[in-house]
Amino acid sequence: MADKEIAKAGVDKELATLDIILAAKVERTAIALKGYIQSRLAQGATREAVKADLLIDLEEGGRIFGEFKNAIRPTFFGSIGRFRDVGEVSETGILGKWRWIDIEINENPCPDCVERHNQVKTWTEWEEIGLPRTNATVCEQNCKCVLVPADITEMLPIKRGK
Repeated sequence: MADKEIAKAGVDKELATLDIILAAKVERTAIALKGYIQSRLAQGATREAVKADLLIDLEEGGRIFGEFKNAIRPTFFGSIGRFRDVGEVSETGILGKWRWIDIEINENPCPDCVERHNQVKTWTEWEEIGLPRTNATVCEQNCKCVLVPADITEMLPIKRGK
C-alpha cells in the first residue's frame, strides 16, 4: 500500500521543481525575444517587420519559439519520470538502498549516468547527489535512468555494454 505522506511530499517537491524549471525556460525565451526585438529595431527594422518575423518564427518553430518548444518536451517527459519515481518511493518507502540503472546502456548516455550506473546508495544520498531528471546530470531532463530498490536487483546481471 502506498504511503500517502511520502507520495504527497514527493508530488509537492515535483510541482515546485516543475514550476522552477518552466519559469527558467520562460525567462530564457523572454530574454531571447527581448534581444531579438531590440537588435532588429537597432538595425533599422520596423516594428511591423519584427512582428511579422516573430509570427513566422512562432508558426514555423523558428530559432526563438522552436527552442522553447524543444525545451518543453524533455521537461514534461522528465517530470513524468519523476512522478514515476514518487510512485515507486511511496510504494516501497525510502528506506533501504536504491540502484541507479542507466536504461540507455548501449546508446549514448551522458558521462554522469555512465559513472552512476549500477551504484547503490540510500534515497537520501541520491537526493544529495541528484536524482535522475533533476538537472543533476549532463543529460538533465533527457535522462532515462531510474532508481530501483537494490534488493530486487541484486540477482540481476546489470552490466554496462561496450
